[in-house]
Amino acid sequence: MEIVQTELIENNIQVVSQLDQNPAAVYLATLRPVGRRGMLRALNLIAEIASGSKQNALTLPWQQLRYQHTAAIAAALVERGYRPATVNQALSGLRSVLYHAWKLGLMESEDYHRARDVKNKRAETLPRGRALAKEELKKLIQNCQNENTPAGTRDAALVGVMYGTGLRRSEVVKLELKDFNLNTGALTIWGAKGGKDRLVYVRGGAAKALAVWLAKRGDIAGSLFCPVHKSGKIRIETMTDQAIMKILKKRGLQSDLEPFSPHDLRRTFISDLLDAGADIATVQKLAGHASVTTTARYDRRGEETKSKATNLLEIPY
Repeated sequence: MEIVQTELIENNIQVVSQLDQNPAAVYLATLRPVGRRGMLRALNLIAEIASGSKQNALTLPWQQLRYQHTAAIAAALVERGYRPATVNQALSGLRSVLYHAWKLGLMESEDYHRARDVKNKRAETLPRGRALAKEELKKLIQNCQNENTPAGTRDAALVGVMYGTGLRRSEVVKLELKDFNLNTGALTIWGAKGGKDRLVYVRGGAAKALAVWLAKRGDIAGSLFCPVHKSGKIRIETMTDQAIMKILKKRGLQSDLEPFSPHDLRRTFISDLLDAGADIATVQKLAGHASVTTTARYDRRGEETKSKATNLLEIPY
């Protein structure tokens, strides 16, 4: 609970007393740090709607919410134009906080079950982000190699590993040297999204790029990918996920590519594996998704198929 209170203070959130009796604080304490930050934003949004911008997640009296309130909150989220995924995350958080309010004895059972009975928004939306073409990946890695510096060597390996394994940037920054098995190419991901551990494999060009980086990095224990000073000195320290974002943005601009996000490398990994004939259940495990449905949402082959099908038509113009 102290960790939660520290994060709330850092985010300028007014903290009420007795956090162990606050349903929102108790719920947030059950989440992992990455998920906690996103859910705090979602709960603050709900508190803003419910109170007319007078309360935040930690000051709103959640136990006083009734069905008419939660139904109005759900409608307001949709009316404000939030994407279905954002609306559903917020409603999931709302239901979870109400559950903890009930478990803490702050709500009667009937009030709780009625208030939490708000349904997720169902909608078919266009997939976010994009997949990178093979030529774009080639240009990106060549740009790093052409620099011929420790930073360029690191960035070539970074792009290779992120595309070749589909890792999230939050997973990349947690990697340590001991997590990589040079003999098998296995890379162990500890405590990923949902608290799950998994194995991925660095192969082909990604393995070569990583080997070159490790030769320069050395065998000192610590982070696999490290900051590099302008002088070229490698510091065995942990990088931030924001640093990964900046590196890829810089390399994309230098390579004259259309804008892309770190997550687009993950999308490309999934889509290219499926396009190459990999079984979707295997791809799901490599990506660390809880559901095959989630993996399918990353697949860009459907759009390519639709595009090719349209070309079969002859327009008499």
